[in-house]
Amino acid sequence: MRMQRSLPAVVAIITVIAWVASSVQGAPPRGKKSLQLAAAPVAAKKPAAPESFPQRIIAVTKVDPSSRPQVLKSAAKIDNIVDQNLAKHKLEPNAHLSDELFLRRVFLDITGAIPSFQQARSMLATRRANNDEWRSGVIDSLLNTDGYASHMFNQWADILRLRDEMFDRTVSAASYNEWVRRCFEENTHFDTMVFKMLTAEGKYLEHPETGYVIKDSNMPLDAVNNTIRIFLGTQIGCAQCHNHPFENWSQKEFYQIAAFTTGLQTKQGLPQAAGKDHAKVLMADLDKIKKNPNQNAMRQFRESLGANLLVVGENAKKVLKLPKDYRYDDGKPESEVKPHVLFEPAMEVKPGESPRVTFAKWVTSKENPRFARTIANRMWKKYFGAGQIEPVDDIKNDTVPENPELMTYVEQEMIRVNFDLKEFQRIILNSKAYQREASHQEVQPGEEYHFPGPILRRMTAEQAWDSFVTLASFHDPREYHREPAAHDAQTITLDLSKATAQDVEKAQKAHQNDTKNDKSRLKPYEYKGLNMVRASELPLPLPEGHFLREFGQSDHQEIGSSHTDGSVLQALQMFNGPITHSLLEPTSIMYKNVTSMDKIEDRIDVVFLSVLCRRPSDDQRRLARQEIQKHGNAGYGNVIWALVNTPEFLYVQ
Repeated sequence: MRMQRSLPAVVAIITVIAWVASSVQGAPPRGKKSLQLAAAPVAAKKPAAPESFPQRIIAVTKVDPSSRPQVLKSAAKIDNIVDQNLAKHKLEPNAHLSDELFLRRVFLDITGAIPSFQQARSMLATRRANNDEWRSGVIDSLLNTDGYASHMFNQWADILRLRDEMFDRTVSAASYNEWVRRCFEENTHFDTMVFKMLTAEGKYLEHPETGYVIKDSNMPLDAVNNTIRIFLGTQIGCAQCHNHPFENWSQKEFYQIAAFTTGLQTKQGLPQAAGKDHAKVLMADLDKIKKNPNQNAMRQFRESLGANLLVVGENAKKVLKLPKDYRYDDGKPESEVKPHVLFEPAMEVKPGESPRVTFAKWVTSKENPRFARTIANRMWKKYFGAGQIEPVDDIKNDTVPENPELMTYVEQEMIRVNFDLKEFQRIILNSKAYQREASHQEVQPGEEYHFPGPILRRMTAEQAWDSFVTLASFHDPREYHREPAAHDAQTITLDLSKATAQDVEKAQKAHQNDTKNDKSRLKPYEYKGLNMVRASELPLPLPEGHFLREFGQSDHQEIGSSHTDGSVLQALQMFNGPITHSLLEPTSIMYKNVTSMDKIEDRIDVVFLSVLCRRPSDDQRRLARQEIQKHGNAGYGNVIWALVNTPEFLYVQ
């Protein structure tokens, strides 16, 4: 059976182009439309199906079933506060979401991808009279998957600006990125995760969490602003050069908070060995290396050596001074600055305690008024499309949340669950407010939104990509195939107090071989140059022109700079890009699912359940049947291709 061979019908193509254009421009779908069918593009040569797939073993921390009664109680409290606020503003809550839309939404919001055909069919078949219990069960089951960790990683990769770059031009940041992912797999409590990032020390190759401070070590003052912005939702960067023009942060206060981390250092010198300068020991055989026919040998040697010297520590004697051009009355130019926090709770550096530890305690404290508020607000925005405070990373002293009572309650809940993000999200997901139909209104900056339901929003780049992988992948998309970066890093870890130049060279060669082998693991999943694995398993960021970048993945240079804006290039990707061609390959999951059925009606159900997580309406079924009867087997490809080009597919409803 060939699903992809059909010449485009001009009228149908124009109809679909107009339909998709409304989606690409960000306009929500309005009213009910009959399914318009268009001819599918001709696919290229089919890739060979791999015989076996390497699989990464993941131990995902599960939710606690015994806490569900408290989860439901907390969710009900949220609903009560939201409904009172809606009544106050004389607004009606949106209608209750259908089971099909609920299932699709929670899959996208929790795992970052639509459900597979098998998942949609089996989960919808298990619905009971007590629908609330069924929905809670679905939520828990999805939170227990590695898809949850994958989607959380995508969100925080954008916020933390994770890149597979070279730290200090010697060693890849992939180990640090993998550590962040592992925190979500193990459900490390958020305050613990942040505390580890801010206080980590030791050799990067052995302690990848040090990557957080290494990343911005060449711009220490900007790094302080980034930390306050990410974890406390406050921007103090303007005060780096002058008193803040719109807030009461002074330049001196900026330097006082920066003084907590001024002793940070990320490199160490070569250790001493046997009473001699060990640098001489390591360099003794460099002449031999220079004579190596491989011209890269010297560079590789220095990179391997440098990677082992990338060590995070603290210089207790180093102090921070006010700039030479300091012009305010509260300090003298080039005078020493003592560490001091910006706001309550007041904390002083204790004797024998690292200032970095004091700073981390202050940032992650339950008494810090902005730590719980910021992460609770970020999680709320993830599920409702808008925060109770906007922007989520620009909380000011006079900022008032849209619903102060609600903001206070979710902050308290975040503290009650001890910053367990999975448990906190479980509460939001079980609320009736989340399970209502989406609002089609577009909320402008500065405009209040009162949350009668989540805001209709387009898929993120990662959600769109992972959904296509679910439809088109040539393997089980639940498998992980990412390079084991943390393991690779160990191949170049050396004890420099004992290592010789030959040891360094040998370790570097072993590391290169491992890296080469790991990259080849993705080869079986390649289609027209695209690795058909989840976005969280691909390099960070992808190059310009890749599907993910075209659909809004950021370059991870700025905090949270991804977007869901539309473009003509996106329309071209959807119409004629390799990702849509891949759906119709005989090796794809979509193809196999459709052809596993004998009857036309059953095959149509497979297509609709796979793409839209629902069965077709009577009109849509009739149109689909007509297309298939008219074009034969190619008609199935036409229906599939048309459905993925509809707003219903591209939006989180």
